[in-house]
Amino acid sequence: MSFQSSAIDDEELVHNAARQGHVFSLEIYLNQNPKSINKLFTYHQSKWTPLLVSCFYKHEHVVRMLLTRFKPNIEAVGTVNLHPIGNRSDLAEEVSPLWTAAAVNHFDIVKLLIKHGNANTNHLTKTHSTALRAACYHNNLEMIRYLIEHHANPYQAKEGNYTNLMLSAGRQHPLIVDYLVNQIKCDINERDENGQTALYYSVRSRSIEITKFLLEHGALNIRDKKRKVTPLMRAALFGEINLVNAFEGYCSDIEWIEAKELLATSFAGFISRIENPSKTIEYLTEAFQLRQAKNLPKQLIVEPLEILHYRRECETLEQLNQLLCSNIKDALFIETILIHQRLLGDDHVDYHDAIHYYGATLAHNHQYHDCFRSWFYEFDLKQKYNIPFETDHLHQFIHLFAKMKFMDHLNIPIEDLLRMFNIMNYVFTSDHNIESFDLCLINLLHLITIVARIMYSEDLEEKQELSIDHRRDLYKAIRYVIRHQYISVETGSSLLHLSTNSSTKKISVSIR
Repeated sequence: MSFQSSAIDDEELVHNAARQGHVFSLEIYLNQNPKSINKLFTYHQSKWTPLLVSCFYKHEHVVRMLLTRFKPNIEAVGTVNLHPIGNRSDLAEEVSPLWTAAAVNHFDIVKLLIKHGNANTNHLTKTHSTALRAACYHNNLEMIRYLIEHHANPYQAKEGNYTNLMLSAGRQHPLIVDYLVNQIKCDINERDENGQTALYYSVRSRSIEITKFLLEHGALNIRDKKRKVTPLMRAALFGEINLVNAFEGYCSDIEWIEAKELLATSFAGFISRIENPSKTIEYLTEAFQLRQAKNLPKQLIVEPLEILHYRRECETLEQLNQLLCSNIKDALFIETILIHQRLLGDDHVDYHDAIHYYGATLAHNHQYHDCFRSWFYEFDLKQKYNIPFETDHLHQFIHLFAKMKFMDHLNIPIEDLLRMFNIMNYVFTSDHNIESFDLCLINLLHLITIVARIMYSEDLEEKQELSIDHRRDLYKAIRYVIRHQYISVETGSSLLHLSTNSSTKKISVSIR
C-alpha cells in the first residue's frame, strides 16, 4: 500500500490517527514523517502532541505503541478542553501527558507513562495542578497511592493554596480524606488564599461524614477571609441542622450559642430561602436558655435603625416571648435581621442580603416606601464598604418603580427617583460594574423612560403633577448621569472608553 502525500497532509494524518485511535495507520504515518511525533497540533481550543491527544482520548494501545516504537517527548506540554461538549469550556493549560491521563481518570495509561516513559509525577500545569490532584478529583485512591509511591508530592497545592485535602473534602471523598489525613499527615488546618480550610470545604459541600471526621481529627472552627464566617457559622446560615449538630463539643460555648441564633435566622428565609417561623422560635429559645445556663448575656452595641422601626434586639427569653405575644407586624422577621447585624456586622454581604430580602417582602405587601428605605440603606452600606452592587438589585428598583406607577397607579416620590439617579451615576463610575455595564445601561434607559412618562404622558394615571423645582432636579439628575459618552473603541473588541467632561477611563466590558 502506498502512502504518498505532502508533508502537511502527512502531519494532519498523524493527528487524525492519534485522535481517532488508529494505531496501525499512525505507526505508518510516523515512519514516513517522524518529525511529527512531537508536533503541537491545534484542534478547536486544544493544542497537543500525538502522545497527549492519545492520552486525552484514552487510547491506551496508541500510547503503548508510541512509547515502545518511537521516542516522544513525554513532558511536552499542551492545552486541553476538559469539557468539549456543548458551549462549556474548561481549558487546562501547560498540561503533560501524565496529567492528562490522570485528568481523564485512566489509571492504566498513567502506569504506562511512568513505567515506560519515566514521566515526571510532579509536573505542574499553569495553575499548579498535578496528576495527583487529578486523581484526588476522581476519587481514585489506587491511582493516588501509585503516584505517591512514584514520588508524587502530596503536599503540592494548586494556585491559591488550594490543597488536595480541600479538594477531596469539597468533592465528598471520605476515603481520600482519611488517607490524606491519617497516612500522608496533611495539615488539616491549612488555609487557602481566602482563609478557608478543609473543614470549610466539607461544610460547603454538606458532607456530614467528612465534617465529623475532620472535627474528630483536630480541625479548627476558623473564620475565613472571604465570607468572614467560620464553618459552623456557614452551616447555620444555610439552615444545615445536621451539620451544625456535628460541631457540638468541638466549639466554644459562645460559638455554639451564636450558631443556634444564626440557625434561627436561616429559617427567616434570608440565605437559605426557607421560611419556617416555628423553627426560628425554637432555636432562638434554645439560644436564650443556653445563654442563661452559661451566664453569657448578649452584648448589644449597635444603634437602632429607622428602617427597622428603631427596634432593639431582645436580650432575654422573656423579652422574646413578650415580642411574640405583641402581634407587632414583622416582629420576628426584624429580630432575625438584628441578629444578623450583631453577629455578621454592617460590612457583611449576608447582612446586606437580609436587608434586601426584607425590602422585597415589604414590596410584596405593597409597602413601597418602606421597601425603598430598606434598599437605599443596603446601597449605602455597599457604597460605604466598597462592595459591588448587584445588577439584579438595580433592575428590581426599576421594576418596582414601573409596577408602582403603571400597575398600581401610585405616584412615585420624586426624592426616590432622584436618589436612584445618584445610584446609577455611582454604578457607572465604579469599576465594580464593568462586567455588567450593558445591563446597567438598560436599567438607566428604563429609569429615564419612567421619568419621561411621568412628565409627558397623556394618560392621567401615568402623569404626575410636578413642581418647577422637581422638574429642574430631574433634568439635572438626568444630565448628570448621561454626561458620560459611551463609545465603542474597536468594532468587535471588548474595550470601551468611558469619557467624562474631565477624564477618559478605559474599561473592559462584554460587547454582545
